[in-house]
Amino acid sequence: MEESQLERNPRNGFLALVLRPINWLKMLGGELHWSFVLGVMIVYGISQGFAVGMIKVSTMYYMKDEQKVQPSELQVYLGLLQLPWVIKPLWGLLTDTLPVLGYRRRPYFIFAGFLSVTSMLALSIQRNLSLAFSLLSLMGVSAGIAIAVVAIDACVTQNSISHPSLAGDMQSLCGFSSSIGALVGYSLSGFLVHLVGPKGVFGLLSVPAGLVILVGMMLKESRVHKFTHRGVNEKFLDAGKAMWTALKFRDVWRPCLYMYLSLAVSLNIHEGMFYWYTDAKGGPSFSQVLAFHLL
Repeated sequence: MEESQLERNPRNGFLALVLRPINWLKMLGGELHWSFVLGVMIVYGISQGFAVGMIKVSTMYYMKDEQKVQPSELQVYLGLLQLPWVIKPLWGLLTDTLPVLGYRRRPYFIFAGFLSVTSMLALSIQRNLSLAFSLLSLMGVSAGIAIAVVAIDACVTQNSISHPSLAGDMQSLCGFSSSIGALVGYSLSGFLVHLVGPKGVFGLLSVPAGLVILVGMMLKESRVHKFTHRGVNEKFLDAGKAMWTALKFRDVWRPCLYMYLSLAVSLNIHEGMFYWYTDAKGGPSFSQVLAFHLL
C-alpha cells in the first residue's frame, strides 16, 4: 500500500526523503539538547572538516611562495604541525581532570577558539613573518582544532554513557559532519587560494575558528561542585594509569601498533609532487584550482 502511494505521489516520497535527516537531527536535539548537536556540527563539520581542508592547501602554497621552503623541509615542518594531534590523550586528560571555573568542557572550547583565531589572524595580517613564527602560528591553529575535537569527543562519550541507545547516532553525526565539511573545504580551497591567496584564506578561516568560541559559550554543561585543585595530580596519574592499563590489552595495543606502523613506514612524496605540479619551469605549472584536484 505504501509503495503504491509513493509511486502515485513521487513528490511526497522525495519530500519524506529530504525531511528524514532533518527529523533525525530534531530527534537528537530533543534527546541530547540542541547545543550539543550544533556543537558537533561546528567542531567536526566546520572546524575539523571544512577548515582543515582549506588549511592544508593554503599552508602548502604559503610555505612554498611566501617562506620559500624546499619540499624536503616542508615534509618535516608539516610533520611538526601534527604534534598537537599526537598528544591528544594529554588534552583529553586535562578536560577530564582539570575543570576551569567549575566547567570541564566549555572553557577548553573557548580557549581553543581564541588560540585558532589569534593564530589565523597573525598569519593573515602580519607581513614578512619569520619561518619560526609562521610555524608557531600554524601549530597554534593545529592545537586549537585538536583541543576542540578532544573536548567534543568527551561530550560524545559522556552522552553515550547517559544515552547508550543513541551512541551509534552520535557517531554517525560526527562522521557525517566531518565528511560534508571536508568535501566542501577541499572543493573551495583551490578557488579561494587563487582569489585571495593563502594569507587571505587564513584570514577568512578566523571566522570558522571563532564559531568554536560560540560552542563554549552556548554548550549546556553541569557545573562541577566541591572541586579542589589539590587532587588534580592524583586524578591525572589515575587517568594515566587507566589509559596504560587499557593499552596492555591485546585487542587494544595490536590495532594501535598496526595503525602506527602502517603510517610510519609508508613512503610519501606528496609535497614533492605538489612543487612539481605548480612549478613554472620544470613542471606543468598548474594553477591553484587544478593543483588542488591533484593533491
